[in-house]
Amino acid sequence: MSDCLIKAFSGCACPPGECAEKPTTPAPVTFVSWRVQAIACLTFGFLAAIVSAAWMETQFKTWDLRNQEHVSWK
Repeated sequence: MSDCLIKAFSGCACPPGECAEKPTTPAPVTFVSWRVQAIACLTFGFLAAIVSAAWMETQFKTWDLRNQEHVSWK
């Protein structure tokens, strides 16, 4: 059976009676609408901005605390 599928997809002509079955149908292709793509992109971008802002806030807070003795307010 696998030989018949290989021959059917490779385009080789099979002798009569050897490869009678048709090749299996490929999986259906589904297209995601542009609205769903835009919403997903905006959602992931918004979440990435929130996560990066929270990470930067902790980084800057520790940096400020670490370097507060080096700053001169004169």
